[in-house]
Amino acid sequence: MTRLTLEQLTPGLTLGKPVYNLNGVLLLRGGEILTAKHLQIFKTWGVREVDVVGEEGSEAVAPDAPVPPELAAAVEKEIARRFRRTEATHPIVTELRRLATRRLTARVMAEAARKSAPASQ
Repeated sequence: MTRLTLEQLTPGLTLGKPVYNLNGVLLLRGGEILTAKHLQIFKTWGVREVDVVGEEGSEAVAPDAPVPPELAAAVEKEIARRFRRTEATHPIVTELRRLATRRLTARVMAEAARKSAPASQ
């Protein structure tokens, strides 16, 4: 886990620990994948730095890392379930599915990497 400043953060990184504002109010749970909106919220609430998972490479999952077929199938099945009541050919729905697939794949890959990593403590 690495501590990064707000300026170093980019959407797609996985939050290592919960983020609280200066009053101790929870802004975002640990394990969430950061979005541009999250970064704006951090800026608004005066958050200067946060912990992210794997920035040093120990637990990182590269965005273009190959996804094992069984994980890809599980993600696609879950996305199909989530979008079962939508019009699949609509351009907005297509983009939402793409983004949801990308986010869920990153989350599943990070979880798989965490489970397979040896305990460091």
